[in-house]
Amino acid sequence: MSFDGLRLKGLRAGLALLLLAVLAPLCGAQPMAAEADPSLPLPGYKLHHWSLEEGSPSRINAIAQSRDGFLWIGGVDGLFRFDGIRFERIGPRPTDPDRIVVARLLAARDGTLWIGLARRKGMMVWHNGRLADAGMPNPSREVSDIAQGPDGAIWVTRGGRGTQSLARWHKGRWTEFDTRSGLPEKPAWNPLFARDGTLWLTIEDAVYRKAANADRFVPTGITTEPRATLAEAPDGTIWLTEKTRTRPIARNGQVIRDSSGFAIPFGIRTVFDRQGDLWIATWSDGVFRVRTPASPTRTLAHLTTRNGLLSDPVRAVFEDREGNVWIGGEMGLNMVRKVPISPALGVPSDPATNRMLATDSAGHVYAANDTTLFEIRPGEQARAIFTSPTVIEAICAARGEGIWIVLRGKAMRWVGGRIGATSPLPDSFAANSCGEDADRRLWLPALQKGLFVLERDRARAWPGVVGKTHIPGNVAIMADGRAAIHFRGEAPVGNSALPFVALDDKAVASDGIEGLLPGRRTLFTSGAAGLAAPLLPGKPLLDSGRYPWASSINGMVQTEAGDTWTIGDLGVVRLRTADLDRAFARPGAVVPYRLFDFREGLGSFAQKSSGAQIVSGRDGRIWFATRDTIETVDPATFVRNDRPPDKMIRALTVGQQTVMARPGIRLDANVTALAIEYTATVLAAPDRARFRYRLIGQQDQWIDAGPRRTATFSDLGPGDYRFELMAANEDGVWSREPAVLEFTIAHAIHQTWWFRSLALLALLGLLYLLYTLRLQQVSSRVRVRMLVRTSERERIARELHDTMIQGVQGLILRFQAVADRFAHDPEAQAILQPALERAEEVLVEGRDRVTGLRTPRLRDFCEELARLLGNGMYPQDRIAPIQLTQIPRPIAPEIIDDLLAVLGEALNNAVAHSQASRIELGVRFGRWTFGAYVRDNGIGMHETIISDGGRPGHFGLLGMKERIEAIGGKLIVESANGFGTVVELQIPARVAYA
Repeated sequence: MSFDGLRLKGLRAGLALLLLAVLAPLCGAQPMAAEADPSLPLPGYKLHHWSLEEGSPSRINAIAQSRDGFLWIGGVDGLFRFDGIRFERIGPRPTDPDRIVVARLLAARDGTLWIGLARRKGMMVWHNGRLADAGMPNPSREVSDIAQGPDGAIWVTRGGRGTQSLARWHKGRWTEFDTRSGLPEKPAWNPLFARDGTLWLTIEDAVYRKAANADRFVPTGITTEPRATLAEAPDGTIWLTEKTRTRPIARNGQVIRDSSGFAIPFGIRTVFDRQGDLWIATWSDGVFRVRTPASPTRTLAHLTTRNGLLSDPVRAVFEDREGNVWIGGEMGLNMVRKVPISPALGVPSDPATNRMLATDSAGHVYAANDTTLFEIRPGEQARAIFTSPTVIEAICAARGEGIWIVLRGKAMRWVGGRIGATSPLPDSFAANSCGEDADRRLWLPALQKGLFVLERDRARAWPGVVGKTHIPGNVAIMADGRAAIHFRGEAPVGNSALPFVALDDKAVASDGIEGLLPGRRTLFTSGAAGLAAPLLPGKPLLDSGRYPWASSINGMVQTEAGDTWTIGDLGVVRLRTADLDRAFARPGAVVPYRLFDFREGLGSFAQKSSGAQIVSGRDGRIWFATRDTIETVDPATFVRNDRPPDKMIRALTVGQQTVMARPGIRLDANVTALAIEYTATVLAAPDRARFRYRLIGQQDQWIDAGPRRTATFSDLGPGDYRFELMAANEDGVWSREPAVLEFTIAHAIHQTWWFRSLALLALLGLLYLLYTLRLQQVSSRVRVRMLVRTSERERIARELHDTMIQGVQGLILRFQAVADRFAHDPEAQAILQPALERAEEVLVEGRDRVTGLRTPRLRDFCEELARLLGNGMYPQDRIAPIQLTQIPRPIAPEIIDDLLAVLGEALNNAVAHSQASRIELGVRFGRWTFGAYVRDNGIGMHETIISDGGRPGHFGLLGMKERIEAIGGKLIVESANGFGTVVELQIPARVAYA
């Protein structure tokens, strides 16, 4: 029966309830009103809901959980997948022509989701991320239920038809059942496979069953009302729920015929949870939770809109694999979750009163409000044991046995269930807290009234404590039996002589004292800055920035089980005492902790009061005071969720385009930024899920994302990427293997290797072209300069020929005339003839020089260089033979003189200044560059000489550099003191070669 089917409204609902009232006495049902209080919440459970405004689908008919942990929700709005945060529609929208209305859901063991539809659309399946028609023949008005057999077969009951209303999908084909299988021609409604393999089936007015290996159904003899539903308890009992009652019908395979059960108004869906409690969804009266339904002392809890349920008409109730119970109704989705914290039953809640806690030496827990003292025994509801006509100011443990009760004007000892000794106190003060030390002194801080002590039944003000100056506010008894007293003003001086430990806010590093916290080994104090141990050497502090649970703790208890429990602004926290001690001994040590807050059932905030705020009972339960009531948590029943969460990468978004996650995603070129959406199925506390991820291809380090469910990336380039995701559940259990999404960003044309290669070649070609143009430019400048020099040489040649050579010629002729006059004088001839011969040589040399100036002749550079070395100016024992590299090429005549001049100057410097034993001259005829060098093994040059271009007043190096640069080359000088000198010239080939 679904929201899309029958609608019991108005008169029909009234008739159904009237029928229930009439039939209940006849069938022996027990009255419901005595068992369920509609206003009573479920103790130990917390109700959550997702309304239509929060995105929940409406008119929910079915709920299931698939193997990957997702919750599937079906109803009039269609099919949805839920991860605890987001409702994701699967399939068409309600406005589409091919919309679907989901009546029932079944998550099969192979991971397939079977979807039973209404409006004669039959069955669909969701498998491997695709929705497909299951091809069921003869679809009826709606699928009323689905079940899976031990062999994996899917059984479907089809409402609205009297024949062949049961169908089965097995081994790839559908089979329809009729009278030949033992069924009457009546509608079948609810199939149930018991743990022994028996198939139980409700039809219109009876219950049938088929044994595991049987071919036919047989009647059980149990009659029922239409649309009855079945459920199996953990002990194997089969329960039947009808319009008027719920009852067991079979146990251990044997039919029960005399069971009357109990009355429930119009139950339509039932499920047993793992604790054996029965949950019954009703047509219009919410949900019932029946504790121990088979027991005469069963208890009923009733959830309706009056205590938080979103709607009273309910069509679906389901327990997930974590033990959460999901309830689907008209107005949205509800979840009932078992939580570790619950209020103390029997202690009234009242935020206007102060609450106090204490334990006696036997471990009994006592709680008090302003006027009443309660005793809380293990497994029992709290009971009031004492009512005071005046305000109860404080309670605390007494030495020996019992507890102290401090009233205005007296202190009483509660021992053995009654008031024992009573001691008078001054009426002038009200105690803010109390504590009895090992010497049986009862300390009573009274704020501005001072500090009082009750000793041997006599109360007195403690001398030296001025209320308005010191302001004693709280007292705690340490493990060694001494009292520690917090003074809100200044602590009294002389602490070593006092019978108590005096602390003020200046004495601790916790930024004030909000909690005075006795531990098993030392005393702790807490404030906004963290948790301090003021009595340990160095007064260490656990900083609240690193340890957020350590801030503003109001109460602490350390148990024999090795746990430390605290209550403070963050909530209730459990951690291992050994980890806490380690953190104080080794600053910075990690302290794992478990937080219990409103998600675990905490009903209110910690109250900022003096005295014990959290205690441990004899049975190990932890009790703590909040602003509203006394609450408790049982560590023994707290179940840690050790199952790693299932995780899923949903989609990848680039700009406005979203691509659902799938293998082999290829993105367009020029994508540089994207977002990846992911989730994990942490249904009980989805906001406590934690994630970390990495994107291989951009970075290999894991990124802690906290609770965020979207990862964004920028500065991406083309290539292959691998996104990996890990998730942790609410208890910090991480998944073992990452979820993976691989995708590729395509290369744009300018990002391909061949384009980049072509671009590189083009760039190299451009550089070569620029280099060639530059060489041409330099060569052109050199040639222009050579032409200018040639023209100047020709002018000089003319001038020399017309002046000096002609003058020399005339002088020679006159000297020849003189020589002829002294032809017979041997002595004169010996003087004049050599002079004339030398004059002739000078004339010839001058003519040669003039000829050289006018028309440069083709000269061999190597011969000229050899001539330079053989002119007798250089010591041949120190000059090595010329070293030629590569094949010699003709050198441009116009630069030979410059080259010879520079190399000659380098040789002169090496011979004159280097003190070298070996001088080398080398020439390299390179393809792109001509080079020549002079290398010696002498004393070298100082680096300042090289950097300055020579010694002050000497211009050899500077002149050599200017000559080479003038013809487009460069001069390189390398030297170090004691390691010789190399002078190298380099000329571009286009300039150097003829």
